[in-house]
Amino acid sequence: MDFETFMNEAIKEMRDRFPDFDISKQEVSKLQGESYTGMAVRPENSEIGVTLNLQDFYKALGFGMFLEDVMDSIERSVVSAVRHMPHYDARVLEDYDRMKDALTVDLVPVAGNKEKLAQIPHKNVEDMALVYRFEEESSVYGSASILVTNEMLAVYDITADQLHEDAMKAAVQNRPAKLHNMNDVMRDMMGDMSGLVPMNEPSPLWVATVEGGQNGAGVIQYPGFLDQAAEALGGDFYVLPSSVHEVLLVADDGSMEIGYLEEMVRSVNETEVSPAERLSDNVYHYDSEAHIFENARAFEAHEAAKEEILTDEPFDKVVEEALAKETIKVLLVEPEERPRVVEIGTELEDLQHAVGGDIEVVYPFEDRVGLIVNEEGKLIGLPLNRALRDENNEVYDIIAGSFLVAGLTEDNFGSLTEEQIGKFEGLFHQPETFVKMGRSIMAIPVPEEVIQMRDAVRAKEEMGEKPRHKMPERDSH
Repeated sequence: MDFETFMNEAIKEMRDRFPDFDISKQEVSKLQGESYTGMAVRPENSEIGVTLNLQDFYKALGFGMFLEDVMDSIERSVVSAVRHMPHYDARVLEDYDRMKDALTVDLVPVAGNKEKLAQIPHKNVEDMALVYRFEEESSVYGSASILVTNEMLAVYDITADQLHEDAMKAAVQNRPAKLHNMNDVMRDMMGDMSGLVPMNEPSPLWVATVEGGQNGAGVIQYPGFLDQAAEALGGDFYVLPSSVHEVLLVADDGSMEIGYLEEMVRSVNETEVSPAERLSDNVYHYDSEAHIFENARAFEAHEAAKEEILTDEPFDKVVEEALAKETIKVLLVEPEERPRVVEIGTELEDLQHAVGGDIEVVYPFEDRVGLIVNEEGKLIGLPLNRALRDENNEVYDIIAGSFLVAGLTEDNFGSLTEEQIGKFEGLFHQPETFVKMGRSIMAIPVPEEVIQMRDAVRAKEEMGEKPRHKMPERDSH
């Protein structure tokens, strides 16, 4: 039985089981490419109805469920849907002055939605569009909203500009803006594993959304929000469209290259975000002085001059002294840096100096090597450095702060062999950054051009040149 036949059978059966209901086939046109043909159910004397997508029921039939059991399941869904169906007063829906306080806004992609956008009032925001909804009810069963259409605008006898103005006023009240540092978001999400997140060091990423976190990307169009975000981030910033529910902000302080940010957005969209929730593959930029929000590539093109990128790496001074009586050759792995071979003394104070505090040794590999790490790295908020992965390449721990890879003798640490140096330099070669995407924490390799750009900024600062933007001062509490 194909899906079309199944749907016709389901509609016929439900008409028999619910003789007082108007049941028919209906095309459901939605934003984000979610359109489908469903079964519309409207109770007697009701001006509205609900539409059920029967695809999952059809799949159950394909998995071996008996047709009669599937029909019973559809019947239960109809009963539940009607019971929890929102109740609208058509007279209120036609009264704009009474409805406008329920307005909210959603940000959606233009790509894939052009036909639908032609039927609704909207405001273009680069390759995205701001659309307007009346949010009527919210419960444990979800929220009910009505998309404002051109026909509704004509009935209300108002302009699209008036709708936009009213929606902006109402949205900030109905869905208040939320701006949190990524580390705070990750701590809330990780629960018992929150100790992996630095306590004092803020992440370079900030999460912008609305209260409740649903369809919150439109917050970047709230009056004054981008300027408030610029205050928190210390100046200009990039906007990364995480999904229709939230966007990520990162300061334009010279540490991030646009190409890297674009690649990160594309990668996350392909692996972490469902097609129904994707917003854009582009990166945007906000100029806090000119108050301009635009595509980051357009901003780049507007820049009159490019700073010369320096590639000379600064001399590493973290572990440069060795005890003459006994030194060993180890790898020093620092956050956002390539591993370096260094000579270091084997006394306790030498190892403590290298990792910035009391040491702990972990043995995650079968090789005769140990990782000498800061015992309290996560607790004192040292920056996250490298991920440790299991045999399935899944992250099971993250090292915070600088650490050493040292060889092992019978009773002490020893020098790494050339083979070990090659192996573990390769393993930890690429610096990593850590972000929360959806329900996952991702370890993302930092591209070479980003490392070079960061070193260029650092070199300029060492020569006395000030960075273009000042990073925000950190809260000491």
